[in-house]
Amino acid sequence: MRDYQRRYKEQHGYYQTRLYDRGRKKQYTITCAQCSREATVTKASSQYCSHACWYGAKKARRSQIEPAWKPFLVAPRVAPVVVLRPLRRRWFSACCPMCSTWFVTDNPVHQHCSPRCGRRAAKDKRRAMERKAFVAPVNRQAIYQRDRWVCQLCRKPVARGKAVPHPKAPTIDHIVPLARGGTHEPANVQLAHYHCNTIKSDGEWAGGEQLALIG
Repeated sequence: MRDYQRRYKEQHGYYQTRLYDRGRKKQYTITCAQCSREATVTKASSQYCSHACWYGAKKARRSQIEPAWKPFLVAPRVAPVVVLRPLRRRWFSACCPMCSTWFVTDNPVHQHCSPRCGRRAAKDKRRAMERKAFVAPVNRQAIYQRDRWVCQLCRKPVARGKAVPHPKAPTIDHIVPLARGGTHEPANVQLAHYHCNTIKSDGEWAGGEQLALIG
C-alpha cells in the first residue's frame, strides 16, 4: 500500500489517502527489561517490547511482594451467626359497626371486618359529602339497638339475619333526606325495612317522622 501511494504521489503530486500525509513517528531501539531482546518502539521511556513482557514483569514483582501462599499464624475469626427471633405480633379484637361481627386483626386502625363493610361505610359518608351535608360517625348496630330492631316507618320488626335486597332487611333511613338538606348523624337516622326505605326514597312518609332526641 505504501508503494502504491508513493507511485500515486509521483504521478499526481499528492497522496490518494490523507493518512499518508502525516509523518511517521520517531522510533527508538531498546533492550527489553523482561526478555532482554532488542526491540523498536515509538516511546523513549518504554522498557518492554510487548504487552506480554509487561504483564510478566508485573506478575514477578507481585510475587516478590506477596508470596503465593503463607501459613495462617492465627486462626481466622469466624463471625458468629445471629438468629433473629420473629417479632411478636399484637392482636386486637373489635366489633364491626356495619354488621356487628367480632373479628381479630393485627392493625388497630382497622374498624371493619371486611372490605365490603368498609365500602358500605365509605359509600354512606360519600353520599352525604356530595350533598355538602354535615357528617358525623354513624354506628349502624348502635342505631339498630336504639330502635330495638323495629322499623320506624311501619312499626314492624325487621329480619335481623337478612341482607339487602330482602324486603325486610334492616337499613339506615335519613329522617330528613339528604336531598332536602338533612345531615348524616345519629340524630337524623333511623332503622327501616329495605322495602319501606325504598318506597319513601327522598320524599316524606305518610305517618310523619320526628328526629331522634338521643343519637
